[in-house]
Amino acid sequence: MTGAGPKRTAAWLTGAAALIGCVGGGGNPAALGPGPRAGAGTFEYQAAPFPVRDSTGRAVELPFLGGLNIPRPQLADLDGDGHEDLIIQEYSGAMLWLARDGSDTEGLPHYRYRTSQYQGIDVGEWSRFVDVDGDGDLDLFAEWPSSYIRMYRNVGSRAVPRYQALADTLRDASGAPIFADRQNIAQFVDIDCNAKVDLFIGRIQGTILHYEIVDPGAAVPRFRLVSDRFQDLEIITGQGSMHGANTMAFVDHDVDGDLDLFWGDFFEAGLLLFENAGSCREPRLRREPVRFPADAPLVTSGYNAPAFSDLDGDGRLDLVVGVLGGSYDPIKTTIANLHLFTRTPAGGWVHRREQLLSMIDVGSEAIPSLADTDGDGDLDLYLANKIEPFERQTSRIYRFENVGTARAPAFAMRGSLPIRGRYHQAPAWGDLDGDGDFDLVLGSYGAAVGWWRNDGTKTSPRWVEADSALVRITRGSNTTPALGDLDGDGDLDLLIGEASGTLNLYRNEGTASAPRFVLISDEYGGIDVGRRSVPALVDLDGDGDLDLLMGSDDQGLVLFRNQGSRSEARFVADSGFRVDVPVISAPAAADLDGDGRVDLIVGTSGGGAVYFRGR
Repeated sequence: MTGAGPKRTAAWLTGAAALIGCVGGGGNPAALGPGPRAGAGTFEYQAAPFPVRDSTGRAVELPFLGGLNIPRPQLADLDGDGHEDLIIQEYSGAMLWLARDGSDTEGLPHYRYRTSQYQGIDVGEWSRFVDVDGDGDLDLFAEWPSSYIRMYRNVGSRAVPRYQALADTLRDASGAPIFADRQNIAQFVDIDCNAKVDLFIGRIQGTILHYEIVDPGAAVPRFRLVSDRFQDLEIITGQGSMHGANTMAFVDHDVDGDLDLFWGDFFEAGLLLFENAGSCREPRLRREPVRFPADAPLVTSGYNAPAFSDLDGDGRLDLVVGVLGGSYDPIKTTIANLHLFTRTPAGGWVHRREQLLSMIDVGSEAIPSLADTDGDGDLDLYLANKIEPFERQTSRIYRFENVGTARAPAFAMRGSLPIRGRYHQAPAWGDLDGDGDFDLVLGSYGAAVGWWRNDGTKTSPRWVEADSALVRITRGSNTTPALGDLDGDGDLDLLIGEASGTLNLYRNEGTASAPRFVLISDEYGGIDVGRRSVPALVDLDGDGDLDLLMGSDDQGLVLFRNQGSRSEARFVADSGFRVDVPVISAPAAADLDGDGRVDLIVGTSGGGAVYFRGR
């Protein structure tokens, strides 16, 4: 868990901030949008559809948020209620909006889920909310393709903002475009108390460009270049003379009336603080930074993005830090990447959370599967990761036991399966030996698909490796298996997705109790989803045969409807099917709530999962 709580074996379920809500997807395949649509039925995205508890028994408030790997946080009041909301950019082009919704017993913020693609605005690689024209509401700046900067003016109100893109990119006083490298997050603030917004852009050379707005009321505001080397700073990071992608924040952290500079860098494991030894009117930043906080500096994998605000209402600034992952082993921060610091009355800083939001998160590139592996009549959930953040020699498959019922699921984390030594583990379940219990077929980073036989019982499984290479695909890697009877002969056939995006079919020419898989095609049906095919077999349309749902890296979820029969499958792409999901999607499909409709759990690149209820 986060902070100084229970030991790291429970760390995949993170945070303690309460988030409640449900929304749907639509729009950009890189992010959940405002309303999923599907040709074979309609699906509703729900962030908290049923209870989930971590290994300590604590409730996970928003289990199906989808995980985070590279959160770029902002704190801004987007609904005019006087409380700072949390805005996170995890995927290119989309902002996740979590509205402030009270506080918990420790005075820390609760958030309410609002949307995963705020107003459908494509913000590129970064965004910044700021009142640029002094009218009391927040305008928006964002990265535009090829490192231009686009402004969205708020033509609504403070309580009900409505953003309108300006026709041109930001330009300087001479009319030349202003460029901000895509991975260098710009900052807007009035540095010198003259009521004019300044624009700061960090350069990979370690210097900072300083612009000041010329006419805030202009149709497209222009900014004049004040200095191409702000305060004559050249920021040297923790790796000698290295400079890289950067973020920054200006804030009066020491409450002396002027703005100090906080700097995060790809090559810096923490945050650098440049204190302002001047005044608000005449800033003078110290040339030598200190690592922050001074008594216990933050240390992560680097490229840290700070956001300051008073989150607990005590009149003192608090700090949220998103970890984008720099040069110091980004694997270790695939879970611990949204830190919360609060300020003490004496002016010190306390590290309260290493993951502010409460969700399921197993690291990165999660692959889910569903099966009743304990024989109690309901479906349990398994979630595998790419690589275990706390055990680098393997990935893990985490088990969430369904402690509810077949009609009212509730999940509790029960640790991980004792299977080690493989990366990108991809589980599929089926009774291969005809003894009435679930065996495990396991894909991995390489070309082999293994078989772990259940040598226990239906209610008390014990999986033992029976064959490390049940089959080996003819080319490629990242094997992702799915089991189903595709020819109606009463035994399970094997479909295998892989890195190139195609599909392998191995027909079972053995029996229901003694499988023998024979390659039929390594480009089955001409199916190709671009990259990283992840198949799931399910009767999605209720016609009695198995349809094929495919996850992918760059095409989201794709449905191939079975236009053949139970005894001779023929998969045809359904162009009307659409359920928008985060990138590197991996589906599992089943009726989780016993209503007769198929539900979806989709693993994401962020290491979590998103849930879609069949409607």
